[in-house]
Amino acid sequence: MQRILVAEDDPVLSMIYQITLSEAGFDVMLCADGQAAFEALDSFAPDLVITDHSMPRMSGGELVSAVRRRRPQAATLMASGVNARLLKDDQHADARLEKPVTPGSLLQTVRALEALGCVSV
Repeated sequence: MQRILVAEDDPVLSMIYQITLSEAGFDVMLCADGQAAFEALDSFAPDLVITDHSMPRMSGGELVSAVRRRRPQAATLMASGVNARLLKDDQHADARLEKPVTPGSLLQTVRALEALGCVSV
């Protein structure tokens, strides 16, 4: 089963990620901020890290950079309410997802990463 680590400080959106990805067959771990996700990188060993852009303690951009150093084999997906093309520090993410996130847009983006060989089920 594919492991997806989610860093999202909005509890409603976290539940959307949890339900959508779990029902699609993924093993999901939720973290309330980037620092908690960073601390879970080694123990959870995710294949994909989905992160919000703006979070307390560690931003999504900082988390993506940390994932690149710590688990370079893991794919990254940056989600943001700000137009993704305007975000300077998400340029290293493998994919971007603009909020509001829907179950359909989430799965479509994860499947696109699969098609590119970044993530496999």
